Amino acid sequence: MAPMVIARWWYGPKTAGQLWEKDRSVESFDSTEIRYTVRGPADAPVVVLCAGFVCPDTYWKYLVPALESDHRVIVWNYRGIGVSGLPRPPGFHARDIAEDELSVENNARDLEAILDAESIDAAVLVGHSMGCQVVFEAYRRRPPRYRGLVALAGPYRTPLRTFYGTDASARIAPLTLPFVHLLPRVTLVGWRLAFDSPLAYPVGKHVLRAIGPTVKEEDMKGYFEHLSTLDPLIVGKMVRGMHSHDASDVLPTIRVPVLIVHGTRDPFTPIAVAVDMERAIPEATLVKIEGGSHTLPIEYPAEVAGEVRTFLKGLPATL
Repeated sequence: MAPMVIARWWYGPKTAGQLWEKDRSVESFDSTEIRYTVRGPADAPVVVLCAGFVCPDTYWKYLVPALESDHRVIVWNYRGIGVSGLPRPPGFHARDIAEDELSVENNARDLEAILDAESIDAAVLVGHSMGCQVVFEAYRRRPPRYRGLVALAGPYRTPLRTFYGTDASARIAPLTLPFVHLLPRVTLVGWRLAFDSPLAYPVGKHVLRAIGPTVKEEDMKGYFEHLSTLDPLIVGKMVRGMHSHDASDVLPTIRVPVLIVHGTRDPFTPIAVAVDMERAIPEATLVKIEGGSHTLPIEYPAEVAGEVRTFLKGLPATL
């Protein structure tokens, strides 16, 4: 396969899975370009959507239309995801990018850069999956800025400790990921073939149980297309960046209302994680979706949107 073709896959903007054009950009603290869009009335209350690990817009497909009529909704891409940039060209085998540059903490700082650019002093943060870690980290950095927090099918610390109800991933992943760098680049073409395959959806649904039984294949298409264009070496560093994060100490300090919506059959972030969050956060409400999995926002879109809208309506008008 020609090197230029491989380069187009792994470097530069990745528009697969983009449901809304990211027509705005901001230069973050380390000059990384972060791209985003703003939907809804300019004078409406602000809601910022923080996606899951390596996710484009997939899981916001139904929530954005449910909110944008009476909220100012911000949809953005993390660094290295979608059309947002990396701090610098990754170099040979992505060696010029450090894992701490792709950390949850830096994603939270990028979020701050967006709010600063838009002159937003008060917002509600909604996270899905790893996005919940970003939400809690953003709150840690500047609590007065946030009116409320929403956690959808997500953890407060590395999910590698809870995959399928075991911490095996937390012990194995850090040991195996460095070996990816030893593989010849041409062998990593298999990464794209795996996610750009018609088998990706059925395997994710029936084997890994990561995709809920009611999720439409067409709703996952953009996600798999996007994932296939990512550099697995960069993804590995993102995994390590996510794994190093822990917001356990933040939860008891949260002084705004928190809504937790979680499925009872989530194999990546078991319901016990949501129960722990509810107990630790002073003003938290846990809503359990019976049978829901990790794909909750597109699996039960009406239920999730209804819970989020009810939560937003119940928030105080001012901080």
